Amino acid sequence: MHYYLRMGRPRDFDLDAALDVAVELFWRQGYEATSVRALADAMGIRLGSFYAAFESKEACFRRALGRYLAQQGLPATPSTDAVRAWLKAIVDPKRQPKGCLLVVSAGEHPSLAPESQAAVTNRVRGMQDFFAACLAGRPSAREDAALLAAAVVGIHVMARAGVGPTELKRAARRALDAVGLG
Repeated sequence: MHYYLRMGRPRDFDLDAALDVAVELFWRQGYEATSVRALADAMGIRLGSFYAAFESKEACFRRALGRYLAQQGLPATPSTDAVRAWLKAIVDPKRQPKGCLLVVSAGEHPSLAPESQAAVTNRVRGMQDFFAACLAGRPSAREDAALLAAAVVGIHVMARAGVGPTELKRAARRALDAVGLG
């Protein structure tokens, strides 16, 4: 049996910086409106280098989504304070671009490949599961977690649509009140 190694030129760009560019483009434009050409141009690389690094737009998207979620600085340890901190973080008027890459991607779910659809679905479910863990011990923990997840999605959509910080904070406050955390 012969084993062949693919020989190519060494990568001459910063992969993390390229992923940051991909995050930005997918977040601002959405998956469907972001072309491979636009990604490569914004990264300052040739198409061949793009495909060598990422293999496909889909694979680049999944890596960008993972990077985006890892960099959000949202609470990781379940608690009621974590719920409050999460909602406070998403209504921060300094947050740019507005909205959330995960929420934007959920809106484009039908146009994603099955592997990317699964990644987005699992992350949205993960958010709801996190909220349920934060509310553990309450009889309505799952229902309240679903309401909080819906509020987070709605707040991100409102932010992306240009709704101001006062209204976003009001929506977050009402969601917290609805689950007894206000």
